[in-house]
This record gives sequence, C-alpha cells and structure tokens, in this order.
Amino acid sequence: MIKTILLFLFGLNLVNAMQITDDIIFQNIYKQQQNSNKIVLMLYSAKTCPQCAYMKQKVFKNNEVKNFMNKHFILLEKDINKDDLPEGFNYFGIPTMFFVDKEGKQIAKIIGSSRSEAFLKQLKNIMEEK
Repeated sequence: MIKTILLFLFGLNLVNAMQITDDIIFQNIYKQQQNSNKIVLMLYSAKTCPQCAYMKQKVFKNNEVKNFMNKHFILLEKDINKDDLPEGFNYFGIPTMFFVDKEGKQIAKIIGSSRSEAFLKQLKNIMEEK
C-alpha cells in the first residue's frame, strides 16, 4: 500500500514538473530577443537571503558588471519560495545562477556570491567557453 502511494505521488510530481522552455517568462524573453545571441542568466534567490541582496544591490549594479551583463545576458529571477522552478535546475544554496541557452540547456552555473571583479571574470569565462 505504501509503495502504491509513493508511486502515485512520484507520478503526480512528474506531471507537474516544468521544463525551462515551458516557462512563459523564458519564452517571452526569446520572443523579444529573436535575433539576440544573449544567454539567460536565471538567478535563484529569496528575499531573506543577504548574499542574494548583495549580488543584486551591489555586484549587478557595478558599472562594469552591469554593462557586460546588458551586452551578453538577460536576467531571469526566480524566488525559490514563490516561483515554480524548472525541472533539472537543482540548487544547493542561494544565490545560484544558471546560464541557459535559447534551447533551455544549462551551459554554466555559479553558486554563491562574490565581489564584482571576481564575478565579472566568471562572466567573461562563461562567454569565452560559449
């Protein structure tokens, strides 16, 4: 009986699983940027996360980081406590940043916060490897 219940719950979970390409915001990003070579930077965060706030309020607003991000990336924020999270984009801690191509494939991942210079270096490395 317990096995049957667990199988039912597992099956129910699969039915509700969302692929990144099913995400309306993700779809709209690429409809608006049809000819763009930009990559989606999907940020998993929470309002109660001080490291997330640091990244958004300090690092992402650093002029060099902001300019590089605007040129190469489209930011898609997901609150881990409120938003549906796409299947296959698992996280251990926040902030976690997934770099996703137009087909919904993860091409890179950054976990945690860092200072502006180090983060910019990581972004440049991701673009070089792309």
